[in-house]
Amino acid sequence: MFEAVVFLAGPSRHRTEEMTHNWDIWKPRNKARAGSRQLQVYIADAGIESFLPWYDSLSENVRQRIGNIVWCGDGDSLGKNGNEILAHCAARFAGRWREHRYNPEKDFSDCGAITSLLEYDVRHAMVSLESIWIEVHGALGGRLDHQLANLFEWSVSLMRMGLPGTCVVGPENVLTMEPVVGDFKKEERFSVMGMSVNQAARVQISGAKYSGEFELRQASHGISNQATEMQVEIVPLMTNFPLLVTKLL
Repeated sequence: MFEAVVFLAGPSRHRTEEMTHNWDIWKPRNKARAGSRQLQVYIADAGIESFLPWYDSLSENVRQRIGNIVWCGDGDSLGKNGNEILAHCAARFAGRWREHRYNPEKDFSDCGAITSLLEYDVRHAMVSLESIWIEVHGALGGRLDHQLANLFEWSVSLMRMGLPGTCVVGPENVLTMEPVVGDFKKEERFSVMGMSVNQAARVQISGAKYSGEFELRQASHGISNQATEMQVEIVPLMTNFPLLVTKLL
């Protein structure tokens, strides 16, 4: 399994608590998280402000799992001390720090840049990969256009990588092309949506009020389901594009 943690520069409604929030609500089905494998980190611009406290909160064992730490962006969100912050990180994480500075007039987002860098690393991984698991901080909670762009960037990126993959884009939200199991309280609500605008999605759901195999022919077909068990299983039956699963608070 290729594992990565991504820090985007966008705000998150979990920003004040996400360093201690339980991000293990969603898990791969029939697979233990690859806790002995190397963990890659990708940071977009001011996402570094979330990365640093996250890193400081880790145990030494987890820190030793971290491979490359890749920062990319045009620096427009870092403020006047941006160069100083980057220089400090380059020194602190010497040997692992990778920096990609872009022109502010670029026609792609920092999230789009990160997906390209991550895809390159997946294609050139030196081990045989069976799946991809990506935890993305700061993807949601900001401007609507940014949120939509982030969701579509990660959806398309998962499809391009050509492996069963999952992006956790918030503690309660997951984009997945592989079976996942979520921890729920009974009667908690959730929604399942296909991320393709021109093709119906097919999904198998268990542990919920509406369980079984379903064809989601339009965006509203999968909304407002309800857990009847402590675990809900979501199985995409079409692996060519992701499902968006949202646990409703």
